[in-house]
Amino acid sequence: MGCDMYCAVEAHNKKTGSWDCFGVSTANRCYAMFSRIADVRNSEKENEYIEPIDEPRGWPVDASASAETWLENTALSFSKTWLDRAELESLDKWLQENHVCSLWKMLGFQHLEYLFGIEHGWRKAAFTCYDGLRVLFFFAN
Repeated sequence: MGCDMYCAVEAHNKKTGSWDCFGVSTANRCYAMFSRIADVRNSEKENEYIEPIDEPRGWPVDASASAETWLENTALSFSKTWLDRAELESLDKWLQENHVCSLWKMLGFQHLEYLFGIEHGWRKAAFTCYDGLRVLFFFAN
């Protein structure tokens, strides 16, 4: 049985102090990425083990209402976690160094590379009211 990963991209609205959801997606199945994000489907063999960024942290208490609803409507989810902007950039670099793919392409959010200026740093001209970016993840069999 395979494992799938689902994600929601959120940006922190500095005017309202809340997180706004910019979209949800089913990510491309890539166990190396799953291992790196949350130690999911990682190898137990020492020479194949991938050091995870962190263990699953759970869903953030301040998640957007859209992300909360999406999670509640998805049965059999496990290993809920999230990564902040710095961790996302680190993951994207790791994926590219290991010749996997761009993170945003793997997640199906190529448009966010432009919207949030991932490849050029934060673009204040496009999103002046946002000061944070994170992706929420969960897995399901």
